[in-house]
Amino acid sequence: MNDQQIKNIGLVTFHNVYNYGGVLQAYGLCRALEAHNIECIDYQQQDLDLKYNHKLYDGRRSLKQNAKHFVKHFIFQKGVKKENKIKEFISEYIPLSKGSYKNITEVDLNSKAYDVLISGSDQIWNPQFTGGKLDPVYLLAFGNDRVKRLSYASSAGAHKFANGDKKTLTASLGAYKNISVREQFLKDQISAFIDKEVKVVVDPTLLLTGEEWRTIAKPLLREMPKDYVLIYTFDNNTVCINLAKDIAKKLNCKVVFISSKKQKANLVDICLEDVGPNEFIWLFDNARYVVTNSFHGTTFSLIFKKAFTVFIRILTHTGC
Repeated sequence: MNDQQIKNIGLVTFHNVYNYGGVLQAYGLCRALEAHNIECIDYQQQDLDLKYNHKLYDGRRSLKQNAKHFVKHFIFQKGVKKENKIKEFISEYIPLSKGSYKNITEVDLNSKAYDVLISGSDQIWNPQFTGGKLDPVYLLAFGNDRVKRLSYASSAGAHKFANGDKKTLTASLGAYKNISVREQFLKDQISAFIDKEVKVVVDPTLLLTGEEWRTIAKPLLREMPKDYVLIYTFDNNTVCINLAKDIAKKLNCKVVFISSKKQKANLVDICLEDVGPNEFIWLFDNARYVVTNSFHGTTFSLIFKKAFTVFIRILTHTGC
């Protein structure tokens, strides 16, 4: 991109989700492009909003679902500390558009100043995250005709596109100047029905160096062991836990587990339930060894040059 030509960049991605990979990949891309006037369009996608925006009552849920949600988040306050830390991170570190938008009409009305639109990383092209259908906002079906559209490391996870999805993608991606994706699997799918070059690029977290990530890392307030094996999984995998314990025994160090499952706490030395993104980075940077089955657990192990073991999960539509 030419600095003299590019003035304003609008990014759409999964920036407002309560998982580390989502917010950190959004931060990574914004920071990598900070020489430009980039902002993350604060699109509140309705299905993600239903999952992550906690209300006392939401008419989109059944009475039973509202009751369960109330007990989980307002009585037991499960995950509240972690979510508050992620909200604070988004507010402080991710440059957001001035307004928040609930639909493509609102996004379109407020996107006229952008010279470039980017559909960013994470599984924004996986319909299983967006109500069972591709969301046109994440396909940049807005903005004026002169705007340059491109994707960076967009992903659909392990989703296989149906014929209807292929028609939607063909129509939408035809307006893109450049297309890049996160996985070879997605490139192979798209290349079969799109007559454009599709590149595979690294995840935005890998665009920054370890030193750059350290500038926003923060240690935990609690005392931590000097040497520890860090576990970060999406499914509290017992195999991962047992391996980490075996490695810790050989290395004569403790086992630290980033997990929201209290029932797993007795299996490790330290179980951390309310880690924020800044602390997440610090934990990876200071670990002696990492055991993970997470995509971003793997990227941060690579960034900080850690010895690590990664378990390959049978992918569906989950996690990053």
